[in-house]
Amino acid sequence: MASGLATLGMILIIVGWIVQLYYSVIRKIFALSLKFVAIYTLGCVILIIDAWNTANHRVWILNLVAAVVAFLAGYFAKKART
Repeated sequence: MASGLATLGMILIIVGWIVQLYYSVIRKIFALSLKFVAIYTLGCVILIIDAWNTANHRVWILNLVAAVVAFLAGYFAKKART
């Protein structure tokens, strides 16, 4: 059974994708949404905490990589806009 933190992290990741989909489909803005990046990264961080608490090393390392990649994508997207 999934823990509350894992569920919260996955919900945040899904919400982040919904935000990105909204910007792409409805608003026709195809650039990477910084709101998406923030929500997605927060979801990954919560998943890291959950995996750390359950001593699931492989999962927290993979989520750490996903969080770092999302953060870097947001950083470079922001840098390209300025």
